[in-house]
Formats: sequence, C-alpha cells, structure tokens
Amino acid sequence: MKKITLFIICTLIGTAVFAQNVKPYVVDLSRIPAANDNRTVTFDKATKIVAFKKQDSNIYIWLNELDISNYNIFRIKYKALGDKGFIFVPDYGDDSIGYFDSAIYCPSYINEMVIPLRSGQKKLNGIMLAAPWNCPYEKFAIESIVLENVDNPDLTDIHASSEPPVIDTQSSGKINAAINAWDFVKNLGVGLQYQIFLPNTGELDFGMDYDFWHEIKLTKKIIQAIKAKGFNAIRLQTNPGSHILDENYTIDPRYIKAIKESVDWCIEEGMYVILCGPGNENMNNEFYKKRVENDIHYAGYIVNEKYKKESEKFLKAVWRQYAEAFNNSYDEHMIFETLNEPLDSYHEHCFYEKTDCVVCKKDFAVMNEYNQVILDTIRSTGGNNLNRFVMVAGLASGWKNITNSMFKMPKDKVKNKLIPVVHIYPMGTPPWHKELYTDGIKTETKKAFENMDKYYFKKKIPVYVSEVGHSPISNIMERINSIRDFMAEVTKDSRSCAVSMMCNMSWDFNYFDASNLEWHDTEYVDTILYSAQGKEYPLSTDFIKENEVKVESIVGKNLLNEPYELKDWNAYQIKSTTFYRSTPEKYRLVIELEKSGSEPILELAYHDLDLTWHNSNNTASLKNLKVKGGTFDGNIKVKDNTVEITINEKLAKELANCENVYINGKDILLKSVMVME
Repeated sequence: MKKITLFIICTLIGTAVFAQNVKPYVVDLSRIPAANDNRTVTFDKATKIVAFKKQDSNIYIWLNELDISNYNIFRIKYKALGDKGFIFVPDYGDDSIGYFDSAIYCPSYINEMVIPLRSGQKKLNGIMLAAPWNCPYEKFAIESIVLENVDNPDLTDIHASSEPPVIDTQSSGKINAAINAWDFVKNLGVGLQYQIFLPNTGELDFGMDYDFWHEIKLTKKIIQAIKAKGFNAIRLQTNPGSHILDENYTIDPRYIKAIKESVDWCIEEGMYVILCGPGNENMNNEFYKKRVENDIHYAGYIVNEKYKKESEKFLKAVWRQYAEAFNNSYDEHMIFETLNEPLDSYHEHCFYEKTDCVVCKKDFAVMNEYNQVILDTIRSTGGNNLNRFVMVAGLASGWKNITNSMFKMPKDKVKNKLIPVVHIYPMGTPPWHKELYTDGIKTETKKAFENMDKYYFKKKIPVYVSEVGHSPISNIMERINSIRDFMAEVTKDSRSCAVSMMCNMSWDFNYFDASNLEWHDTEYVDTILYSAQGKEYPLSTDFIKENEVKVESIVGKNLLNEPYELKDWNAYQIKSTTFYRSTPEKYRLVIELEKSGSEPILELAYHDLDLTWHNSNNTASLKNLKVKGGTFDGNIKVKDNTVEITINEKLAKELANCENVYINGKDILLKSVMVME
C-alpha cells in the first residue's frame, strides 16, 4: 500500500514538474492578416487593434497544424474598446468538433481569459477571432495569445462577482397614492420598447455582456432623442435568467445596476419607465434549456403545474430583488409589469392557448398564481411599492387570455393600482406578418377592444397595450392605415388605454437607429404619436400616391410556385392576402392536377385569424360547394384532371380575410391553381 501511495505521489509531482517545464507557446500576432478577405475585419499591427465592421464577421490566424499535445490551456490577454468582447474559436481541424463545442466568448469587462484546450486534440490549424453576435461595430486590442501547460486548467469564471446587492436605501419617499389606475393610464402617453436587458440564447455564455439583440446600451442622448420625438415612456423588457449567481437565484448586481442606470436617466428626463419582468420564450431553445438544467448561472420558468414550485421560487427571487432596488427613490414614474408573454413553453398550444383544453385550463390557474406571487412580493417590500402601479400579464400577453373567465386579476392590498396588459400586432410579426391591411384584421382589432370593453373598460379598469407594432417589411401605407384604426380604438372616450410601440434594431421592427439617433418611417411613428392625442398626422398627397399599394389581379395566374404532391393530407398553403383586393367578388378556383394514387381526394379549407380550422365539417360556406370534375360529399372525390370550385361572394370574403388558405387532400399532384372569372 505504501508503494502504491508513493507511486501516486511521485506521478503527481512528475506531472507538476512537467507542467512547469513545458515552455509556453506564444502565438505570433503578426500572423493575423491586415484584413479578412471581404475587409469586414481589420487588424492594426502597430496598435494590435482588431476592428469588426460587420456583424458575424471574423478573422483567422493560421497556425499550420501546430502540435499542441504538451499544452492544456490558452491564455488570452486583451482589452475591449467598447461594450462588448469577442468570440475565440480554436480550429482543431477535427470535423467532429462543432462551432459551439469550441467557441468561447471573451467578455468586455475582464482583460484575461483562460480557456482549456479540447481534450484529446493534438493539432491546431488556427484560431478564429469572431465578432459578438448582432454587433456590427466593435473593437478590441489583443495583447497576447499563449498556449501553456498548467496544474489547474479551468475556464475563467466570467460570472464571478464580489459586488453587494443593489438596495434602495432611501427610508421614505413621495408617490402619488391618490391617483387611480384609470386616470393614470389615460395620461401616460405613448411608450417605446427598448430591449437591451434580455438573456442570451444559451449557445454561448456571454456573462454580463447582456445586450446582444442588435441594440446598443441606453445613453442620456438616446433617451433625450426618444423624448424629443414625443414618447413619454420607455418599456424596459428584462430577463436576468442568464445572470444568476447561485441556487437562490441571486441576480448579478452588475445587471441590476445597469438597469438602474437606464431607469434613472429616463426619469431625469421626466419619462415614465415600465420595468417588465422576465419572459420565458428562451425555454423553447434547446441550448438555453440545457444551460438551465446544468449551469447554475442560468434560470427560467414555465407556466405549468409540473414546474410551478421552482418557477415560483425564481419569480419571487427576481421580483424581490427588483422591488428592493426600486422603492422609495422612485415615485409613480416607475411602473412594474409582472411578466413578458409568459408561456407553457412545452405545450402544443403555446402562444395559442385554448379555453377548452385540459392542460391550458391548468395553465390559466398557474398563471394566476404567478401573478399573485409577484404582486405579493412587490407589496411586501413596503414603502413606495405599496402604492406602485403594477401591470399584470396573462398567458402569452394575449388579449384573448385576459378576456375569459379563467384569467383572474391578483388580489391587492390597495385599490385601483393594477393594470392588465396585452400585446397586439394587428398585421402579425415576421415571418407570419400580413402584407396588406385587410377587413379581417380591422374586424379582429374591433373584436379585441369590444372584449376588453366587456371585461375591463366598462368596469373602469384600464388596459395597457405594452407592445403594439407593425413590421417595416409590410407596405408603409398599409401599416399606417392599420395603426390609425387601432389608435382610434385605443383613444375612445369610454376607454382608458395607452400603448408602447414595438421598436428594435433587429427582428424587423427597426424604426429607430440608436447609434445615429435617426428615425425610420417617421410617417408611421408620427401617426401613432398624433393619434394618441386624438389628432390625425397629415400625410402629403405625394407620399400617399408614392406608397399606396396597387394590387394586381391574380385572375389567370398560377398560384403554385411549382407542382406540389398531396400524398396524404399534407396541404398546400396559400397566404390569405393573395386573395385580398386581387379577385372578382365571386370566381372559380380551377385546379389542374394528376392523380397519383387510387383514391384522389381534394379539400378546400382555411385557418381564421384565431387559427381555428375551417372545413366542410364546421363552416357553412364550405359545406355545399359547387364542384366540376369530381363529386362533393364534404371532400371532393376527384374524377377528372381539372377540378373547378365555385367561390361565392361570402366564401371569397372569408378566404381573403383569414390567416391562410389550404388545398388539402391525397393521391394528387397539383400542377396549377388559378382564379378564373
């Protein structure tokens, strides 16, 4: 036994001595080219500054299959010259190692990273230095890249923090406790979404460098530009889920300090701030989900009975820390919003909850509990938070999910301080957006507000639309017409309602370039701002003429991009707007086909804007179709290679104003689908 022990000790000593005697390999930085092939990254050999000029760009250091068998770490010394760092990607030349297996983010707030080499790798082709995601302009100075052999080859902990918690220490403060939610919302003005405090998606760990959603950090100049444009509030959507320090869900104080800095600047400008609690859309991301399961620095929640206990622990911890950081120093200009689009992320009805679904019914009950836990946590911190306005979200922040008997507003210690919130995108969001503002969309908007009349406005309860918007991908006149009608509903005298406009530098809602303080599509933005005051923004005749959509007739045109085989009810989908303002009031739908099986069957169906499926089983206009080329018994039993379906005026309107139209069936090769008079 003594011999074995002595052998182990000698082995360990020998390993340590070997590690100490291995001469470090210093990467010759002159190997970095002056620029990459497309000149989106440059390297200044004198200053050693790497400059990224386009998002997702990179530059490569060729090391010619360097022997790395005697090393176990990289040591990188650098200095970030902006708010973000860079991605360090060793290229081992092993095809089995994917990008995310080797890529490591080097954050802006530290100057040295230790990165363990991939186990079992003997050769290094080179090193890629890549721009952080969604960041087109960043610089850093690279001091050295060294390969070493050390006793403890551990990755640098980029979450390490010794900062104390952020606590609002003011013992007392002023807040207008007399104002009620109805009067408050009526005078709130228009808000703007600014989403820099969202979590990363988990593929890489970005530590405290949190703003990777194309946005840049808020500055006083940015806030002043937003205020000068006419906005009166800023909605800060937050999620500390990738900034957790321990099993008690302690949030990295640096994250809360960053939020606090932005909040303070907004309030200095006389603006209202809506501090929104976490969303959980990332729980659908497999990378993020894996992080939550295996990394103490990541957390999330699910609106589901199975995950309720741990989710409530997380939400209670988050809101306790938020409420302790924002209390007596902040009056009614500081508003809390419980959650952002909370979901049962793993359920099939996620984002499209149904009141007749057993699981959804349970989710509604869990959602009510989460809101109650959050409100109780906020009120328990006392001080100004006893009378703070709290906006309350329903499942997915959808209007249908707060206008039914299953949604319950939480019980409050004070009266008239709660405000239900919804998100409404009248023409949808990319890639599911509508190119045209249809009668169906207008009807759906009216339906939303009529339901909110019933459940809230007629009871003197206000509603805040904390996200509303239209993607600039759609035609600007269509967007303006839609938002004008929407704001007409918002501003009716019988309602207390206000909105926050969706805006970001990514995700197809780019109305404000914060880097250059420039607004895009100002006619759309000004229409919202004017409409909120009951005014109509004057559009010039030339602007209207230049931007009005001229919809061409689709009569006689093939609606298929290419032949499509209906094997077994794998429907061909056609956007509903294809039929809007482009067809006669009634027409024939002519389908050229080939039979590809023994039982060729066709079905005409559609999804309405609620995503309810309509076919001959549940929709009158589809029950008695007039058909040529086949027999109709609810479906079309195909006889000929040409099938004609008569579309009457009622059905034509339904198809033009729904979500999508479907040509469904089996044993058929569709060759063409045409509208004919």
